[in-house]
Amino acid sequence: MTDRTFRTIVGWSAILLSAIGLLLLFFVKVPDGNNEALLLALGIVFGWGGSVVQSEFGSTSSGRNLAQTNADIVKQSTVAPTGTPADPISVTEAHP
Repeated sequence: MTDRTFRTIVGWSAILLSAIGLLLLFFVKVPDGNNEALLLALGIVFGWGGSVVQSEFGSTSSGRNLAQTNADIVKQSTVAPTGTPADPISVTEAHP
């Protein structure tokens, strides 16, 4: 199973379980003291599942290609940090 398939299954499962929990609120009496906590938990799980699904299906192919291109550029970068405690952000070109 690929990472993408796993994330998709987890995201959709979270949304499905949240929807089932929301539907159960119509049929199951929740004690007044637990009502807000239950709604908060359902909202968190809905948000979590929605963010997984959005990250998998919400971006365009050109956006993903741009992100991959940027990752490749960073990986091939010849800039190496040479900072000192006095100047920690100093960098120089690395020569192979």
